[in-house]
This record gives sequence, structure tokens and C-alpha cells, in this order.
Amino acid sequence: MKRTLLSLLICLLPAVAFAGEGDAPSANEVLQKADAAIKAVHAVSYKVKVEPGGSAVGLAPEAEGQGYMSGWDGAGPAKFYGRVKSTRQGETVEVEGGGDGESYFLIDHTGKKAYEDIDPLVLGRSGNLLRGLGMAEYVHAAPFDDELRAERAELQGTEDVGGVLCHKVHVVYSGGVGESTWFFGVDDHLPRRRIRHFTNPEGEAGAVTITISDLSIDPKADPKLFKLSLPEGYEQIDDFAP
Repeated sequence: MKRTLLSLLICLLPAVAFAGEGDAPSANEVLQKADAAIKAVHAVSYKVKVEPGGSAVGLAPEAEGQGYMSGWDGAGPAKFYGRVKSTRQGETVEVEGGGDGESYFLIDHTGKKAYEDIDPLVLGRSGNLLRGLGMAEYVHAAPFDDELRAERAELQGTEDVGGVLCHKVHVVYSGGVGESTWFFGVDDHLPRRRIRHFTNPEGEAGAVTITISDLSIDPKADPKLFKLSLPEGYEQIDDFAP
């Protein structure tokens, strides 16, 4: 009797092990689900934190703020808004701005100045920071094409990101253009964190970590969000922001 039971258990072990292994998706499956899930998103609002590390410290700004984006105009979000506090080389700067495709504005809260124009270049050096605040993949027409065509993608287990259990996927891009580690929600497949890895010309490793929190999918935005409302005591400058 004991021998029969032992034989039965031995026969079942491979099946049990196989079932357990089947529960874990491949890196490509995670990326495919993320690509499908994010393509169903039309707009997002969120909080964001940007943290440089290693050789990126001093080169990329440390930043924290909130944002909104919707649509894609071929070069960036069609509509966007952001307010961010950034620290670079010991100096703290706080800016706010946005655009709806027809006009754009920037408020420099540090210098108490504001700018507005139909040309997105009015945003100055802060333009890229505001327009790309967060993850443009949320409204991009081809959000994860580069990841799905990557040279290599590896699932590295799961990790908690701000209370959201996420699949951790490390991607080595084709053509030697760098590496990223992505964190996708296990339940909704949407990205919550990205770590962009690189090595500078001196061979020193660096990384920039972007973390999303308080994510809201397809929120309705007041059209006033994309127009300049000059704060009291601020000066409106008839020129582009530096």
C-alpha cells in the first residue's frame, strides 16, 4: 500500500511542477498584454517621480509632479498638462504648463513669469519635460513596438510598485540603443515604473527611474486646464520661455 501511494505521488510530481511553471507568463506575453491594454487607453492623469541614479545624477533632473495627457499628434501627446518641481545642480525650479494643439503656455512659478503662444516652442527648455512628463507610451500610437522587437526580453519575477503588484521585465533593445526594466501591473497590464539603463562614454553605469502613481484612466479634463490662467502677481512675457 505504501509503495503504491509513493508511486502515485512520484507520478504526480512532474504534473504539479508543470502546472506551477505554466502560471508564469513569458516576457513576450507580458509585453503583448501591456501593448493591448495601453492601446485601449485614450487619456490618463497621474502623479510622477523621476529619479536619476549613478552617472545620470547631475545630468538628468530629479523631478516630481502631476500630469495629464491624451491623444497623439505624431510627435507627442496631442493634449497635455503638467506641474513639476525639479532639482538640478542644487537649484529647485517649479513650472506648470500645457497645450491643446492650438495654443501652449508655461508658468514659471520660481520666477513668477508666464508665457503663451500658438507655437509649442514657447515652452522653452521646459517643453520636453512637461510634454514628456510621465510615460508617453500611454497615448503613443505604437507604445511597445520597440520592446516587442527587442533583441532580448526577460521576465524577472514580480515586484510591488506603490501598492501595485507588477511583472518585472528587463528589455535589451535591438541595435544597441540601450536597456530598460519595465514594471507592468499584474491585473491591468499597465506600466507603473520604467528604469532606463545606460553607460556613459567613460563606461560608468547610470539609470533614470520613472514611477507613476495615482493613475486614472480616461479622466475627463476641463478645457481650461490647457489655457493660461495668470496667477496674481505674475508677469506675462511676450516672448518664448528660455
